[in-house]
Order: sequence, then structure tokens, then C-alpha cells
Amino acid sequence: MADHYRGHPSLEKYADLLAKRATGAVVVEVMVCSILMLSALLGNSLVLWMVCKNKNLRTIPNYFIISLSLADITMAILCQPPCLTVLLVGKRTFGNFICQLQGYVIAMLACVSLLTLTLVAVNRYFLIVRPKNYQKIFTPRRTRFMILGIWLFSMFEPLPYLLSNHRYVYHAGKFFCFQVVEVDFFTLLGYVYVAIPMVVLTFCYIKVFRKLKQHNKKLQSLRRRGFDQSTAAKITVEDINVTKTLFLTVCAFAICWTPISIVDFIGFAQGSWNLPRQVYVMYTFLGQLSTVVNPIIYGVMNKTFREEYKKLFRWHGNAEITQESEETPQTQESKCSVL
Repeated sequence: MADHYRGHPSLEKYADLLAKRATGAVVVEVMVCSILMLSALLGNSLVLWMVCKNKNLRTIPNYFIISLSLADITMAILCQPPCLTVLLVGKRTFGNFICQLQGYVIAMLACVSLLTLTLVAVNRYFLIVRPKNYQKIFTPRRTRFMILGIWLFSMFEPLPYLLSNHRYVYHAGKFFCFQVVEVDFFTLLGYVYVAIPMVVLTFCYIKVFRKLKQHNKKLQSLRRRGFDQSTAAKITVEDINVTKTLFLTVCAFAICWTPISIVDFIGFAQGSWNLPRQVYVMYTFLGQLSTVVNPIIYGVMNKTFREEYKKLFRWHGNAEITQESEETPQTQESKCSVL
């Protein structure tokens, strides 16, 4: 398996292209990589800080946000700096240990993010479609254990690949370490971990949006007949807004990772890496972008987070973050949940 350490022969040309980049290309690529890395660190750190400082943000749905933010911060700290050094120097700058660590952590954290989004979809499914079972299943304690289970499971996800004597190899086009291109059970097993959550996630959202559609039709019917709509509104406005925010988060994840998966499948189908270098550069930048977008979505879609951003940057004076509220816990949960 020594060849796995050297990589596929088709990768050699990308090392040459990396070394021979024009100065303008080097500057642009380094700037983009740096901005994405720093934005991921800053944005997700702010999310964690706000949740810690504001009691009203410590809700069950926001446990999932903490999980996503921790995954994105870890990605920015452990995986992105080696990529930046490669773009700066124009060649591989790290040894085999860092290469294997980078490949392992990327695979693990991608699994964490996908499984967390899937668990949130299940959460929305029970809240909207099966509300009678929601409070029994999604208690604060159980939710924390679910998230812990996701992290533990994700830590084992790359192990079959490594224990089968495969190793991650340096891909000069992507400027990070990735799994070998040979098609076998263990190289494709990781995509099974992607396919199953995607099926569950899709099923949950189909059911959720069908239920919301039925809910809207029922309210419109009551409105036309002059009945009081509040007596039939089992699904609150906050629940609907939460679901929309969640769906936007999943859409952002899909926009970033669908092209990545397509590029990988093309490589496996060809048995080599033959796409233009720019495609692989965008591949890596899209992966970095996926660690940046969530805090932006929270700031745009969620009023509480938007206000906390303003307070933090002193856009509204020197007001401190509110620690207490006269609202009921249920109202706080609805207004302050990101998802």
C-alpha cells in the first residue's frame, strides 16, 4: 500500500501547476483562503459566545447550533491552516502525520455536520408532524446525549478506511489530503454515511412541508368562513419561521457540498483526477465556505441573534447582552431559537 502515500500519478501535474502560478493567482487564492478561514473562526466563535452569555439563547434547538459551530471552528483551526501554507509556498508544507490527521478530521467533521442537520430535521419532523411525541423525545438531557452520540459516531466513521490499510494522500489540486481514488468497498463506504442521512433528511422535510401546507389551507378555510383561527393554530408562527431558517441552513449546506460530491464521483468514475485545477480550487473553497454561512444565516433570519450582533459591535450604543427576560420559557424558546 506504499502507493497510497505517494498518490495517484494523475496528481503530479497539479503539483506543477501549483508551483507555476502567477503572482496574481497566488495573492487571490491566499486572500480567499484567509478570509474564509478567519470568517469561520470569528462568526462561529461569536455564535458560541452569544449562547454562553445570553440565557435566552440556551434552548434545545440551539444545542444543534452549538454542535455545528464547534465542528466549523475545529475545521478552521485544524484543517484550513495547512491549506493556507500550501497556497503561500506553492508546494506541500507538511508531513505524513499532518496529512493523515487532516484527512481524518475533514471526514469526521463533515459527518458531524451532516448528521447534526439530519437530527435537526428529525426534530422538526416531530415538532410539526408528530407534536404529541416531541416533548418525550427531545428533552434537554436526551438532546445533549444525541449530539454526543453524533460526535462519537463521526469519530469512528473514517476508521474503516484507515484500518483497511488505506491512507489519505496529498492532492495538490485541492491542496489538502484526501482519500485514494481507487474504487473499492472502503473508499465508497464514506458515501454510504452521506446517502442514508440524506434520505432521512429528505423524508423529514417532505413530511414537514406537507404538514405546513395542510396547516395553511386549514387556516385559509377558517378565515374565509369567519372562524377564529387561533383555536386551530396548533403550529405557531414561530415554529414556521424556525422551520424556514432550518431549511435555508440545509440549502446552504447542499449548495456547498453537492458540487464537491459531483467532483469526487467524477474522479472515482474516471479512476484518476483530470479536471482543471480551478475546479479543485473551487472545490476546497466551497468546503471552507460551508463553515462560514451558518452564522450569517442566523444573523439574517433570527431577530435575537441580529440584535446581539448589533450590541456586540456597538451599533446600538453600549447596551449589554440581556441576561433575564419577563417572557415565559416557552416564548423565549420560540423567539431565541436559531433553528
